[in-house]
Amino acid sequence: MKLINKMIGRAAALVLAAGIAVSGTAFAAEKDEELTLPSGISVSAFEKKVGFLTNTYGSEINSKLPPTSAAVFHGDEILYTNYEGYINMKDDIVNDENAVYEWGSISKTMIWVSIMQLWEQGKIDLDADIRTYLPDGFLHNLTYDDTITVTDLMNHQGGWCESTYRLFVRDADDIGSLEEELRKIEPAQTFRPGEVSSYSNWGAALAGFIVQRVSGMDYTEYVHKNILEPLGMEHTAVSADHSDNMWVKEQREKLRSYTMPMMLPIWEETGAEPVYCPIYPSGAAVGTIGDLARYAQAFVDDEHPLFEKAETQEKLFSGSAFYGESDIPCCSYGFWPQEYAVRVYGHDGGTNSGVANMLFNRDSKVGLVVLTTNSDHNYNPMFSLLPEYVFGDYTGKELSSQNEKSVELKGEYTFSRTTLKGIGKFYSLLGIVDGDKIEGMTDIGNDVYKLTYVDNYSDRAEIFGRSRYSDGTEGIRLGSAEYIPVKMYVPKICLLSAFFLAGISAIFVLLAKRRLKKAKIISPYKGEFIFTWAQLAKAASLLAIAVLLVAAMSDTGISKSLGACAGVTQIISFVVCAAAAAAGAAFIIRRKISKYGKICYFFSIAGNIVTASAIAVFEMYRFWGC
Repeated sequence: MKLINKMIGRAAALVLAAGIAVSGTAFAAEKDEELTLPSGISVSAFEKKVGFLTNTYGSEINSKLPPTSAAVFHGDEILYTNYEGYINMKDDIVNDENAVYEWGSISKTMIWVSIMQLWEQGKIDLDADIRTYLPDGFLHNLTYDDTITVTDLMNHQGGWCESTYRLFVRDADDIGSLEEELRKIEPAQTFRPGEVSSYSNWGAALAGFIVQRVSGMDYTEYVHKNILEPLGMEHTAVSADHSDNMWVKEQREKLRSYTMPMMLPIWEETGAEPVYCPIYPSGAAVGTIGDLARYAQAFVDDEHPLFEKAETQEKLFSGSAFYGESDIPCCSYGFWPQEYAVRVYGHDGGTNSGVANMLFNRDSKVGLVVLTTNSDHNYNPMFSLLPEYVFGDYTGKELSSQNEKSVELKGEYTFSRTTLKGIGKFYSLLGIVDGDKIEGMTDIGNDVYKLTYVDNYSDRAEIFGRSRYSDGTEGIRLGSAEYIPVKMYVPKICLLSAFFLAGISAIFVLLAKRRLKKAKIISPYKGEFIFTWAQLAKAASLLAIAVLLVAAMSDTGISKSLGACAGVTQIISFVVCAAAAAAGAAFIIRRKISKYGKICYFFSIAGNIVTASAIAVFEMYRFWGC
């Protein structure tokens, strides 16, 4: 859960900051010492707090640290910049203003800016069906006939679940056109459009394709002409292979990512070569901290440099989806509002090579951007604590009232941003949240929930919303996604557990039978052929799932060919197990069998029914549209 991750990250960062030490170098631009940040501290006090972190983070781990770059701005003035660590420890390449990082999903905000620019020009209707702007028959995996609007894409409410197929490739030569790549990995539509928020890389990239179709320009060309060039962002690339800016491409090849394995006091390089994003509008942007700061500054600039009219920029941050029935925005046309001591807008991002964050408060015109390659960013105090240093903790006191009611959540919930159809459907049961264990949540009215928690440093709060769905169930809105109720959780988890047990048992049975036959302890029996094949089918089904799990955790994910092989394996396994179950039942009914034999047949039938049922219920056979 995002809240839990945030708490873990804060705690870990504070422990590290208090217990380990290394020197760092911070560079501060000219700044107004009297300026007070939204957190309530001055810039100089902020610099001292960060200095404590950078001067205490890491010497007991290693004299070299992964790179982290940060910048704080006020309007068009950069108040503070910091370049920590090494972009390449092996080659002693120190982090500086020329280091480029992968921005991950911050890339999506360029899609939303582009959409708003075209809306401003009257070329896109935010309430129009997206099929208006797509080639005929482009969408093949729709479950609902309902209209999907452009705003639905911006709110991540198109209804698509997470795809099991690849989002990254290692070889740039494997990248096709944006249209080709979107067609390759179209996911299943799981939710009714406009009803459930489910963060979708594919849906965002589809919006980028719409920009390309409406503007008549290649998406990369459009972004350069209408965003990067107007802002003077000369050190940013947005294409899938970074070839639209050769300087950036060369700088990116120097970058290395590091992780701390098993929380050991060492840094381990996790990969040297870039991994490319074929649906690149969703996450391929690469650039310097200076360019990211310049981009963020545009959103607090009264001159609205990215739009012709101030009203367009105001609409962008007016809110497009809200918590419950309140006026508290949880999404604003693709940008995420977040509650600190003040409301901030922005977006974060993560790739296999690092993480990024961009936050800004439009009232004070103060913003923060942070980039790092450290994939263990929850243990990086520079990344975890700076937002609170700049914007302060959110307490939710303005929402407190005597009418607050304690919320008791019943049942189990799963994250909407998961695979709910196809070969990876069972994933949704592996990250269950037990509603009974969520304590401290109150209903403050208008279907808005507040969760307050206290630690040794402050009283803080998180805002959630109650969502009501067309099937009569209710979920919890977090912002970019929701926790949705799981129907029949206990029977499903029992079936999944039995499936794994049946597969493991089949492997042991096959090995045991082989040894016993070699020792001539057992002899062939009636129907042995079909039952042996059923054991093989159960083992193959389990192996296929294991392979998919390993592939899903890799840099590139599950390829279509691997998914197809797994799906065909499951189809064959289903047929064999179903046939073996039927044959076993027929033998028991039609033949005289000893009591011991009946028990053996019974367990064989049960194992085959379990495997066949799991394949059907969890759609392990479905390798298309998932």
